[in-house]
Amino acid sequence: MAPLSSGAPPHAWPKQRRYPRYRTDLPLRVGDNQERHLGGRCIGIAEGGLGGVLPEPIPVGCVVQLWLAVPTHPALLAVWAVVRYQVGLHHGFEFVSLKEGERVSIRQFCSELAMQLASG
Repeated sequence: MAPLSSGAPPHAWPKQRRYPRYRTDLPLRVGDNQERHLGGRCIGIAEGGLGGVLPEPIPVGCVVQLWLAVPTHPALLAVWAVVRYQVGLHHGFEFVSLKEGERVSIRQFCSELAMQLASG
C-alpha cells in the first residue's frame, strides 16, 4: 500500500482496507513530541486506527499518544499511534503496539458499531 505522502494519485490507492471503519463521536486527547496535549473528537474508528478532528494540525509521520474512552474498555485507553494523514484539521492515526486487551476492546467496540449499523 502506498503511503498517503508518497505523491501517488488518489486513484492508485487500494480501495480495500484491512479493517472496516465505523463512524463514531467520542472525546479524544492527543499528545505529541512537542509536549502539546490537544483535545478533539474521534469521528471514526477501526481495529487498526482512528480518524479524528483536532484544533491544530499534527504533521504526517509524527508518533503521538491517544487517550480515548472506548465503551467496551474498563478504563481510558492510552495508546500510541502514528499520523498517517492530515488534511486541514482532520487526521488519520494508525495504532502501533496495542496490547491484547486494548485490541480486544477496540474490536468489540467496532463489532457493536457494526451491529448498530446493520439494525438501522
